[in-house]
Amino acid sequence: MNDDDEPKGYTWEVDYADGLNIRDVLHEDENGSIEKSVAKLILDMKRKKRFSNRPAKVRLGIMRYVYLIIDCSFSMADKSVQPSRLTITIKALNQFLDKFSEQNPISQVGIVVCKDKRAERLIPLTGNVRLVKESLSTITEVLCHGEFSLHNSLMATIRSLHNYPGHASREVILIVASLSTCDPSSVFGTFELLKRYHIRCSVISLTAEVFVFKKLCSITSGRHNVVLDSTHFEVILNEHTNPPISSRNAESSVVRMGFPAHESIDSPSFCLCHQSEIRTPGGRGFFCPQCGARYCSLPVECRICKLTLISAPQLARSLHNLLPLPAFEEIDTTEGTCFACIRQLDDKSFACKNCNSKFCIDCDVLLHESLQICPGCKSGVK
Repeated sequence: MNDDDEPKGYTWEVDYADGLNIRDVLHEDENGSIEKSVAKLILDMKRKKRFSNRPAKVRLGIMRYVYLIIDCSFSMADKSVQPSRLTITIKALNQFLDKFSEQNPISQVGIVVCKDKRAERLIPLTGNVRLVKESLSTITEVLCHGEFSLHNSLMATIRSLHNYPGHASREVILIVASLSTCDPSSVFGTFELLKRYHIRCSVISLTAEVFVFKKLCSITSGRHNVVLDSTHFEVILNEHTNPPISSRNAESSVVRMGFPAHESIDSPSFCLCHQSEIRTPGGRGFFCPQCGARYCSLPVECRICKLTLISAPQLARSLHNLLPLPAFEEIDTTEGTCFACIRQLDDKSFACKNCNSKFCIDCDVLLHESLQICPGCKSGVK
């Protein structure tokens, strides 16, 4: 047998590698590691996001009701990613919740965990991010055992989300480590139920692409991503902070809102957030202008009269999503200072396409992710 006749593997293996462009994307370094290739992919994703214009003058679902489904099966305790898959998930979600509440102040978030083929609602939908973070801190690796059930997890969210108004954006974000799902019935019927209720489902897989998860995202118009490392995980999660574009068939209606003042408590009372906790006079709270019910934080839907309670700054921040700041242009600079912070510019800076004001990278991120305004345009610079 000649050396030329030595078997070189199956034909389908070559087609599989070529179809995924693995050789073009991931390159090993001198030590056989692909970490540099992964880091380059993440950097390219960040650059692409920074220079892409967000859709303007379109209908967005700025009132969002989002459930986070966390896989707490035995797969989540795996330590292939240090210190463990669950640990990096909790860390990434804490950062995501901060940005989500900043960009979506009139939205609500809830958490569902799934283990032993059973789904449990850890915390219902709420606009208080502090409560959501506290519930996240109760999830430990000790709780991770059994198998994951996609059907039971989705049904737990459907029972809650289908009661919310049609003009709101109803979403589910699944964070899954399992490569399989153990369900009591056909999960594809559940997908059609989600589509009927206009519930958008997105999946973030910590292991690999699974057909049934990708099919779920395809049917419900969601997004499917596979995590490369912890940094990539955070980048993918942050893509869900911006409100999604609403479909043309979405309902339209006038939403009544109340703007309660932060008043002092003059008599002993309990808030609707903590019904078992009676506070004595001396504290402060938000009182519904329609029925007088007291709440600790905003935004919230009054449990008595169903009026949406919100503050004016929160509503203003939500409207920024409808008119986002256009992306700045990256330019080469040899001298000059940043228009915003007066810091000396590096060799790369970012210029507004309207007023030509130049900004450093830190101010560019701040303006596009938080403020949504160009100080040069607002001050009349041309």
